[in-house]
Amino acid sequence: MTLTVGNTMRRQLEVKYLTWSVAVVGLAAVLFGCAGNNTSSGTTAGTTAGTTAGTTAGTTAGGGLFSTIGRQNLADAPALLQYVFLTGAGRAPDVEIATVRRMEVADALGTEATDLSERRLTLTSNQSQILNANVPVASGSRLFDSVTINFVSYEETTDTGSRTFLNINNVPNAQTSAIRAYAGRQTHIPLYCDPEIINPIATNLAEFRTDWFESINRLLDDDVAVRGYLSDFVAFDISSLPLSSRPQLSGGRGAANRVFFSGDQYAMAAGDPANGGPAGAPFETIFAAGQDDSIIGRYSAPNFITGIGGGTSFTPGSYTMLGADPSDLSTTDPALIRKITSFQGVWRDHFRQGVGSTGTIENLGYFKDMHAFEAFAIPSSADNQRQDVVMVAQTLGTNADGTKTTTINNLVWGYLDMNTNEVFLYPISSLGNPDAINNRVGEIRGTLGTKYTSAGATTSTPSSVAFADFTLTGSIPSGIRATGTFVVLRR
Repeated sequence: MTLTVGNTMRRQLEVKYLTWSVAVVGLAAVLFGCAGNNTSSGTTAGTTAGTTAGTTAGTTAGGGLFSTIGRQNLADAPALLQYVFLTGAGRAPDVEIATVRRMEVADALGTEATDLSERRLTLTSNQSQILNANVPVASGSRLFDSVTINFVSYEETTDTGSRTFLNINNVPNAQTSAIRAYAGRQTHIPLYCDPEIINPIATNLAEFRTDWFESINRLLDDDVAVRGYLSDFVAFDISSLPLSSRPQLSGGRGAANRVFFSGDQYAMAAGDPANGGPAGAPFETIFAAGQDDSIIGRYSAPNFITGIGGGTSFTPGSYTMLGADPSDLSTTDPALIRKITSFQGVWRDHFRQGVGSTGTIENLGYFKDMHAFEAFAIPSSADNQRQDVVMVAQTLGTNADGTKTTTINNLVWGYLDMNTNEVFLYPISSLGNPDAINNRVGEIRGTLGTKYTSAGATTSTPSSVAFADFTLTGSIPSGIRATGTFVVLRR
């Protein structure tokens, strides 16, 4: 059967535009990072151009390395790879199903595979299905340059009957890839599959079409066929900021209550399901070209779950992105067209505490040990010199149960470049503006000083940096400090 490419490509581009950080033009070229903070003597001593004296004073003041800034709080756990199979090609009259099992990725350290779970992919229907794999990461990150796809059966149902093919040429099939895994974080691997990727070629034999699979999965001018991207978001609650200081969701959905950063992309959300508001509040990923009224998702809050015997467990918040169904030809109105799930993921607050089943206070956010000012850096899936940065001025509080809270009073976002040792920051209200970086709207500049590993040794290797000193120049927003130290989100 021959299907038109148009609907296939619409399905393909829908999620690829979400991974704008792997593009090479305009705003899409910017990959961001995280940051930390300093207070009192630690601010001055720990950031004085990264001098030895400053390092010593910052280390000694609180009995530990950079005692006056926050710390990353990533779990000592494997990275989670999620193979996201996105199927469908519009109005196909027949039914074609392919069963996939044991996906593998490989790097210089070896091969990591899913278990023997299977997914039946209806190639002729617009669906999203996921296979998970836990991947050990001893330190830093791992970059997998090969992904092997293993279809074990193919079924075709037409008006003349049904056929099942257990013999498929060209599988298992190894594709070039760029899939980054960080300990304690999650990576999505989108895999586009339509009815043309597998075709019958004989009575009992089908064929996996490598060329077609690559054509619908490879980004324009990319050097690999499959890319992964970080899909778990660090959330910052900005509901305490004035409405005029917050970015606006598209389609008149109001001011954002939260903003989200993964290192590969960013998002914003209205509503407040984490604090008693309705579940399923609007969630919007920002594209390189700006906001798209047709791609609006939903998000729900983190939650404590009480189990048998009184024990509790914590689940992070979740989000689901919804895109236009290319098979719905009833309307062109983005608000009315039928929606399908593009992908799903999780989010955690930058800082959150809760009381566990043993009565102890547990840190549940991406960072811990908060102070009145913090600067965070978030590496991308490239794990290179450019990282997202977020700086916050916040008020600390204490609940009746002893857990700490933070209320954000000001927030700026931007990126750092470890090659040029520059920092660029922007008002959070410009997050949805595609020209914020290109046109340098409200820009604040700074420089990086000494960079440190997690053990406190100096380093010039971006993928080894756990802390980095900075100095800002010019007009500094209220609560944002001119000098300090970034804490990088990596174990």
